[in-house]
Amino acid sequence: MTYSFFGTCYYDHQQFFECLQTILDQTISPKEIILVNAGEINIEKKILDKINNKEIKLVYIFSKVSRVKALNLAVDKSSSKYSFRFDTRSRFSKDYAENAILALQNIDLNAAVVGGVPKVISSSRKFIPQLCAEIMGRSYLYFFPKHRNINYSGYSSSIYLGCFITSILKNVRFNEKEDIFSEDSLIINDFLERGFKPYISSRIKVGYICRSSFFNILKLFNTYGFCRANTIFVSKKLFISERHLYVFISLVGISLIFLKFALKGLILLPVLLLVFNIINEIIFSGKQMSLLVPIYGTLCQFSWIVGFFWRLLIIFKTNISKSNFIS
Repeated sequence: MTYSFFGTCYYDHQQFFECLQTILDQTISPKEIILVNAGEINIEKKILDKINNKEIKLVYIFSKVSRVKALNLAVDKSSSKYSFRFDTRSRFSKDYAENAILALQNIDLNAAVVGGVPKVISSSRKFIPQLCAEIMGRSYLYFFPKHRNINYSGYSSSIYLGCFITSILKNVRFNEKEDIFSEDSLIINDFLERGFKPYISSRIKVGYICRSSFFNILKLFNTYGFCRANTIFVSKKLFISERHLYVFISLVGISLIFLKFALKGLILLPVLLLVFNIINEIIFSGKQMSLLVPIYGTLCQFSWIVGFFWRLLIIFKTNISKSNFIS
C-alpha cells in the first residue's frame, strides 16, 4: 500500500531536515513527500540532495499562504492511498508508517485516521529547555486528555498530526473558514461528524522537539487559548469533547462558589489551580518530579486563559493575522 508524507514549513525550515531524516529512515518508504514552504527561503535543492537516490518523489510547493491553506494544497497533491501529516518538529520512529498502515488496515478498528501520542523531547540538556519539555509533557496541565497520555490506545476526539485515508481527507479537508484555530481538534471533529472513527495507538510512536524558551512556551499556550476560541466559532460547538464540558463545569462551579463569598475570592482561583497542579505533579511524575513544573505550568494555563478571552473580546475584529505558524 502506498502512502505519502505531507506537511508545511515556515521560518522553521531548519527543523524540517531532522524531521526529513526520520521520514527517510522508515521501514516502509513513502511514495512521495509533499512540502508546502510558506517561508522566504527556497530549500528544494537541499531536500533533493537529502533524498538523493531514494525512490521517493518530492512534491515541493513554494507559496506564502496560511498553514491551513498550505495543508490543503499538500493534500490535493497526494497520489497515495494514505497520507501522513508531519510537522517540522516531529521525529518519527522507524516503524511509524508501518504501524500506522497496520492500524488503518485493521478491519476491527474501522478507523479513517490514526496517530500516536507524541513524546516531548527537549531541544538541549540546558535547564530552561528541559523545563519547557517537562511542562509540555505533563498531561495534568491540560486536564488529562486522552491524546496526551503516552500509553493510551483507543478512540479519541483529537490526534496529533494524523495518518489519514487520503480519499476521505480530500473530501473532508482542513477547514479554511478561519486560519487561526486548533486544526488537529477540528479536523478530527469534522471526521467524527461524518461518522469516521479516529484512533490512537501506543504502537505508533512519534516525538516532538519542544521549544527551548519559556517565553515561547507562554506564547504557545496563549495561541492555544486563542485557537480554542476560534475553533468554537468555526465548529459552532462549545465543547468538542466531554472533557471540555467537565472542565468547564468544574471551573464555573468553583468560580461561583468563590463569588458567593466575595468577588475578591476569585483571586484564590489561581491558588487552587496551583494546588491542583502540585498534587498531580507529586502523584504522577515519580522520579521526574519537580515543583517548578506546576508553578511555571500554572503561568502557562493563565496564558491560555488570556488568549481564549482575548479572542472573545475581539470577536468583531476583522484584521486578525491570517496565519497558524508559530515561531
